Amino acid sequence: MASAEEIKNALNKWIKMLDNPEIAEEFEDYNKTMQFIFPDNDVKFQLVFENKKAKLVEGFNENAEMSLKVSSDLFLGIANGDVDPMEAFMDGKLKPKGDMAALEKLELFMDFD
Repeated sequence: MASAEEIKNALNKWIKMLDNPEIAEEFEDYNKTMQFIFPDNDVKFQLVFENKKAKLVEGFNENAEMSLKVSSDLFLGIANGDVDPMEAFMDGKLKPKGDMAALEKLELFMDFD
């Protein structure tokens, strides 16, 4: 089981990717909250996107437009590029909720090719 600190570091790496102007451009006028729920260690984080920027917030937001329930180890595997997120989704290991088109934009953080 991954620690809260490991999860936080992985999410902060995603936020740092928005320093790349090409990636940031994809998030123009993208104002959404993504709730991450890690049931194996009872950790909850939010990525709050505001027009090309994002910040990490600890805790639960019941009004988040999107959410993802996933084990902490699987999430770290996805964040590190060791696990294919589409394969994990097809296997039922990722439990996304919300606006699927908005969720798809987050694939930019997982594209390691």
